[in-house]
Amino acid sequence: MMIEEVRQLDRAYVASSVRLADGVVAALGWALARAQGQWAGVNLSVGTVRVVPGPVVICTPDLKSLAEAEEIRQATAIVVVGAHPGLKAWISAFRPERLAGAVIPVPDRVVDDPDVWAAMETFTDLINSGTGLTHPCDRSLVTDGLLELRRAGHTFDPDELMAAAFRLNWRGTAAWDLRVLASELDAGERSRRSRAATAPTS
Repeated sequence: MMIEEVRQLDRAYVASSVRLADGVVAALGWALARAQGQWAGVNLSVGTVRVVPGPVVICTPDLKSLAEAEEIRQATAIVVVGAHPGLKAWISAFRPERLAGAVIPVPDRVVDDPDVWAAMETFTDLINSGTGLTHPCDRSLVTDGLLELRRAGHTFDPDELMAAAFRLNWRGTAAWDLRVLASELDAGERSRRSRAATAPTS
């Protein structure tokens, strides 16, 4: 069962269309305002680090690094510099403030299909929040559920599921693991269709 503490963090981003140095300045100003004006409480990272309590500024992360940053318990706010469409799962889930640069578009709803959302809520109620999808039983449960959705004609993509996991307060790495699992299922389905299309007919 998911028992993760619900964290209400301020989040923001500077789009990658902004020059990196200018983006860092904008992000640091935003972070400083949330650190009571104390520079010692602002954490600047090119990757993912364990930090002192305060806002975290993350430069040019990929989605996996950003998911890991969501697990930094000392973080009181998160701002991304160099945000790009590859981070849309995070943006869709948390609707961060855009500080500068082009808007990164995301759907109005995190998950469009209500049955897929209901399945995500069920997964959230059933899996162990401490281990996420690393436990074989939890991974099997989610895999079976996703395959059943597919058999019933429902569609979803890995980013959509990751966004839903974020919204439902999954740990960052667990949300990433769900995205990886969904991608693997997609690849398996494409392979099956390819084999079926090239199989000789009698």
